[in-house]
Order: sequence, then C-alpha cells, then structure tokens
Amino acid sequence: MHLLHLRLPYRAPSLYPPYALASRLQDHLRRSLLDLKDNRPGSKPYTPTIISFTPLPTYTLGRRQASPLTGDEATRLSAPVYYPSSPLASRSSPLMSAPLQRIDGEHGTVKLPVSILHSPRGGLTTYHGPGQVVLWPILDLISSQHNKYTVRCYTRLLEKTTISTLWKSFGIQAFTTDDPGVWVRSGAAWAPSPEETGEGEKTQEEKGEEACALAGTEKSSVGEDEGPLAKVAALGVHLRRHVSGLGTAINVDMPGPEVTREALNPWARFVACGLEGKTVTSVRGELDKAKGNPQPTQKYEGMLNPPAVAGAWAENLARNIGVEKVKTVGEDEVVSLLEELVSGKAAQEEVGEEERKFVRLIREQLDREGDMGGGRGI
Repeated sequence: MHLLHLRLPYRAPSLYPPYALASRLQDHLRRSLLDLKDNRPGSKPYTPTIISFTPLPTYTLGRRQASPLTGDEATRLSAPVYYPSSPLASRSSPLMSAPLQRIDGEHGTVKLPVSILHSPRGGLTTYHGPGQVVLWPILDLISSQHNKYTVRCYTRLLEKTTISTLWKSFGIQAFTTDDPGVWVRSGAAWAPSPEETGEGEKTQEEKGEEACALAGTEKSSVGEDEGPLAKVAALGVHLRRHVSGLGTAINVDMPGPEVTREALNPWARFVACGLEGKTVTSVRGELDKAKGNPQPTQKYEGMLNPPAVAGAWAENLARNIGVEKVKTVGEDEVVSLLEELVSGKAAQEEVGEEERKFVRLIREQLDREGDMGGGRGI
C-alpha cells in the first residue's frame, strides 16, 4: 500500500491553480471513494491520496461565518494582491516602501486577482495563496489498509504531521494550543533539526507516544517570554461517511505582520480565523528571526518552497498512517486528469472560466517545457 500524491502544478510568478479547481478534484476523488464504499460497479480500488497545491489568492469563509460580508468588507478583501518576485518575506525589498501607485509594474511585481469562496469547514475567514502549500488528504478513516482514526484522532494526526514536518525539515518548534491550527512562539530559540544532529526523527513530544494521545498534549513547551504566539499552519476538516476532505495549509514564504500594507499582505485585510490579538507567520519568517540560529536562511532554500514542503509532509503522513511509501503522480498525468474534470462531459457542475483558463495555460506550459527538454519553472 502506498500514499498517492497528486501535486497540482504551478508556475510562479502568476500561473497558479484556482482554489475552485482543487476543490473540484477533491470532490471527484471523494465521490470515487464513496462509490467504492457503496460497491458500485466500476469503482476503483482504494488508495489513500493527498492533494497538494498553491492557489491563486483566495479567502474562504467557514460555516461559522453567520452573516454575509458587507459591501465594504468584500471590496477590501477582493482587491488585487501584489507579489514581489523576490522571496515574499524579504524585508529589504524596495517594494515594501514604494508608493502604492508605483507598485504595479515595478520592482518585479505581479498583480493577482482575489477570490472569495465559501468552505464546508468550520471556523471563520482564512486566506490561501502564493507562498503557502495546501494539503488535503483523502482517506477512509475506518479502512483496514492503514491505521484507523476517529474524528478527533484524525484532527490530531494532521497536527502531528505538520509539527513533525516543521521540526524535521527546519528545526522549528511548533505546537498546538486551545485555538485551531499549529502555532509557534515567533522569534523563539531555534534548535537544529534531527537531520542535522543525527539524533533521530522524532520530536521530544513524539517519543514513545501514539498519534492520538500525543497530539492532545502537544501544547507549547516554549516559555511565554520567548515571543508572541503566531499561527504557521491552519487546519480545517470535513468528513462524509468517514471519508476525509480539506486538511491543513502551511505558510511557507508569506508576508508577516511586519508588512502592514494591504496591497502587499492579504493577512492585513482581516482577522485570521476570527482570532483577535493573534498574528500569522511563515516558515521563512521564523527562520529569518529565530534566536540563536547559526545557519543563514539560504541553507534551507532547497526546502523553502511549497512543493518541497508538500513532499516532506506527505512522507511524514505516510509514515504516521502506516503505509509503506509515497507515490507522486507526474505533472502531465495530473493535468490530464484536470482536463478531463473541466471538460463538458466529465464536469459534475458548472466549470468556471478561470478553471478552464488555468488548465489550458498549464498544459501549454508543460508542452513548451517538454520541447525544451523538460525544464521546470516553479
């Protein structure tokens, strides 16, 4: 048994899949698994699967969003976002101090449209976009082909996998709190990762613990004087007959609270998940300001991108659920599946023009790269 990893391709600085397209793929895979559980003819054998992607800028509204956005709120959120071509968390970029009228078209920036969508998860408003990796496992939580999970334990599994990935890959000490998601003490003391010390892969909290029991006690072991609480990964779950949907989103390289201009920082436009007084951070942001970090952030450049973090997260998930390995599907095969999903015959519901446009453009990009020898441009 293996974990199948479907990684939606993107090409920075402007070619990102719409969030709605990733949702369409997730719905398709969940329907296929539910068909299998119903023993419908033609159903494919069960394979645990994960979708990872980095979408166009998107705000999603959870089920706790009791009242609709006001006109002013919708206008504020839906304004275009300007992204620098240099690392998003860079504080030295002239973009951060440029007059707004000079941002568009200067300093290597690109203007991206913003979508506002409703999500079946709990909670309030959150943001997804470039510099982040969204990870959606599609599992049958009661399958005998891997570890079984209750709803609570599955949530803990997502938290554990995220905490483990941040620790093993970057030496970042993350934890859970009474609020949803995965958190850090921003600017707290840095510790070398297990891969650098050779001391093994498990965090201190993981040693000798089972997934569900473990995550229920993964509270902050970093002193409160070490820095303010900041969310580095969001979490949202939707289950249907024990089939999982949604998952987690890790901020890899995104603007932090230091960037207050709403044109440059989508987080500055709202209170993330309705948590007043809490900030949002990213992996790069924490590496840049971690106390006692003797290694320059450049040491981690090979991992400081969404596809690399997605790969590490998928490996940790496979290990945690008890399957042998991860099989990553090639980009050409993934795009072929997307083409099928947005075609008139296969589409279960109306397909947006933005979805069709992305699929067409990414296919053209892959064909060009194939003609040039298979180079990648993410």
